[in-house]
Amino acid sequence: MAPVRRIREAEKLLRTIALTIQPMTREAFAPYGEIIDERGPVEIDLASGAPSVFTQTVEARPMEFDFMGRHELTEQVFSPLGTSSSVIAVAPPSGDGSLDVKRLGAFLVDGSCAFKLHRGTWHTSAFPLAESATFLVLEREGTLEKDYDLRDLKTTHGVVVRIQPE
Repeated sequence: MAPVRRIREAEKLLRTIALTIQPMTREAFAPYGEIIDERGPVEIDLASGAPSVFTQTVEARPMEFDFMGRHELTEQVFSPLGTSSSVIAVAPPSGDGSLDVKRLGAFLVDGSCAFKLHRGTWHTSAFPLAESATFLVLEREGTLEKDYDLRDLKTTHGVVVRIQPE
């Protein structure tokens, strides 16, 4: 019984951060990445690695998270397939690898354009606003196996993040 009690006491120490969903504009998204639309080409840094292109489908789930990941060696591109909308949560990259929870953002991915995440941008998987959302993803081959830094926000920052619906 004692371990259960300790868990409950630790959970009381967690605080919840509430994020408001904002439109994904060039200016607002700039600290985290770049919007790819009709305005021309965007350079993608794969750190001399081979490109990997695949589809990723995410299922609807509660808009709450306590983990974020990042990739130090590569940028990633996500291009929504179809017309489904979703929300992505991000935190900007930092020179020392830290995650600044005060700079978290939640952006509406309305399906009208692709977006690129800068190297080191902390991010969640997308939160579909319908049953699911599918993306075409471009990244460096082996990214998830060799270049994935996952951070537990409960143990490192004492927080859980909730995205407020629009």
